[in-house]
Amino acid sequence: MPPRPKSPIHSLSKSLYIRGLQCRKALYFEKHRPELRDELTTDAKARFAAGNQVGELARDLFPGGELVPYVKDDFAIQFKQTSDAVASGKRVIYEASFEHDGITVKVDILRKVAKGWQIYEVKSGTALKEVHEHDAALQYFVLTGAGIPVTRVFVVHLNSEYVRRGDLDLAQLFTVVDVTKEAKAQQAEIAKEIAAQRKMLSGKKPPKIDIGPHCSIPYECDFGEHCWQHIPENSVFDLAGKGVDQFELYRNGMVSLKDVPLDLLKGKQRQQAEAAAKKKVIVDRERLRKFLDQLWYPLCFLDFETFQSPVPPYDGLRPYQQVPFQYSLHYQKRQNGKLYHREFLTAPATDPREEFIERLLADIPEGSCILAYYKAFEIGRLKELAEHFPRYRKKIQAIIDNVVDLIEPFQQRMIYSWKQRGSHSIKQVLPAFVKGMSYEGMTISDGGEAMEAYHEMCALVDRPEELAELRQALLEYCRQDTLAMVRLVEILERQ
Repeated sequence: MPPRPKSPIHSLSKSLYIRGLQCRKALYFEKHRPELRDELTTDAKARFAAGNQVGELARDLFPGGELVPYVKDDFAIQFKQTSDAVASGKRVIYEASFEHDGITVKVDILRKVAKGWQIYEVKSGTALKEVHEHDAALQYFVLTGAGIPVTRVFVVHLNSEYVRRGDLDLAQLFTVVDVTKEAKAQQAEIAKEIAAQRKMLSGKKPPKIDIGPHCSIPYECDFGEHCWQHIPENSVFDLAGKGVDQFELYRNGMVSLKDVPLDLLKGKQRQQAEAAAKKKVIVDRERLRKFLDQLWYPLCFLDFETFQSPVPPYDGLRPYQQVPFQYSLHYQKRQNGKLYHREFLTAPATDPREEFIERLLADIPEGSCILAYYKAFEIGRLKELAEHFPRYRKKIQAIIDNVVDLIEPFQQRMIYSWKQRGSHSIKQVLPAFVKGMSYEGMTISDGGEAMEAYHEMCALVDRPEELAELRQALLEYCRQDTLAMVRLVEILERQ
């Protein structure tokens, strides 16, 4: 049956409906005040790119289908193309577009079977989530409402256990989950929810919904800056570690950290509040000295940068496995000695792993003590390299055995500054202790941006000037991470 003409009542898309399920206030802003939306973050861009890559690849599970391309602000064309594909006997349609009762959806994969059609909703994650079931259920609602006989509804997601060996094995890469039962069970609630969303959208003001855990579950809201603008610095939401419920404090009228009675707090949270109130630095010199006494020379400061891809690009990789493509290494041969620096950054669009580990093994002085900030990350990558390159296993294990975690004195509060605002991230710790040194103003200022820069670098192989600029920015960022560790150790030694 051809799709029906678009209804004049408040129209909703699949993404808008899901947004409304999470927070109707966010849906209202999206429809009526889109200018309030936050700038798209690097993480959000990466998620969209991953979704597109996985969605396109999943079509090869059912090859030979017809694609209904997206046309911005003109669903009529997409409805017509879908109708024509159905009428012409196409058995597989990608991005099939339908409308029912003012709700529009695009189905990732629509497959014809003996008694009707099957819906395949493709997700770039590695597990089935409740929100995916809501997504699939809405598609069932729209298609059946439009007169399309739907026999099954599936969610397709990546298999986190798949390891690439040679050509991609799509049957192993993807996991297909039947959610027909769950989709059917939601139909009555969907109709009620749509009615409630439309009633809300017809109002002259957004609904009165305060901030809460829903601001980031299941997705990070992109109206966060607007909704959280009344939260000051050093707020209850800066409280780190286990303890009181931050939103419970907020609901009881405590917003600033100074509003919280100290007897409500324990452990690190109390320590943090006391430090903030007095704007002081706390130092446990005895514990700090024990930490420093375990270090020896040569002393290395090591940091990796990695990229990940939803679809493993090289043998031995799983979906989203972190692949090291860059390192920075500062080291001193003796205490207060000359500071040496070595670094590596792979050529774009190549498997970096073997050259990475060969260069790293050559650059680290034998028997060195190696400092990393949150060592579990670097050790995890080293173990993966040892597994993939067994001939280097013994040398890699020798490095792993000598790694000490520089996050430890900050995480365990051997030293703490009120300027950290509860965080032990190096991005917060560095400016709290080292005057004039931070990541502000850098072209690349965090790991997510470094990962995005790597992917951009791979797209610039034919544009050498832009590629050179990006490589320089990556080198400066990674070098900053290890130089930051050098300066922090100097601060620790002066306590």
